[in-house]
Amino acid sequence: MNLSPSMLKFAIIVSSVALGIGITAPTITITPGAGELTALVELLSPGELEPRTYSIARVIQALFDGGDYFLAVALAVFSIIFPIVKLGFYWVSADGGTPGGGWKFLRGIDRLGKFSMAEVFLLALTAFALKDLPGDTMVQIRYGFYVFFAAVLLSLLISACLRRQRKPPESLLPN
Repeated sequence: MNLSPSMLKFAIIVSSVALGIGITAPTITITPGAGELTALVELLSPGELEPRTYSIARVIQALFDGGDYFLAVALAVFSIIFPIVKLGFYWVSADGGTPGGGWKFLRGIDRLGKFSMAEVFLLALTAFALKDLPGDTMVQIRYGFYVFFAAVLLSLLISACLRRQRKPPESLLPN
């Protein structure tokens, strides 16, 4: 699929807005349960069974607050920083960029772009694992997950369109 430069820029803007919403919107709600002991837990500690809703940004903040710096930084890099930088490079590439040099950036960003899907996979895997917790714990995926997922898929589509529209210089082709 080839998109005109204006349509490509529009897709980048839509992906950017979706990314912003997906990062800050509710992503997952966890409602703890204690099975047969639910009534007792509610009586002794009612706050423990309150539903908790998290966004990607809130999860990163909670990881920092809890001292899990490695996970917080990894999640921030692959869920926030890298997708923003990638969309910036796509904007430059859609605008024509620098001949030859822009292709190297686009190719590198394109290779690393698949890591944005790692966040979506991790979230889905976590939700699946939490659904199997004992005690009637419920996990609900919220709209932020779907918006973030749409932003990632749209950025992959943008990448494919840019690859088709731009041919690498002869010096960058494999021998």
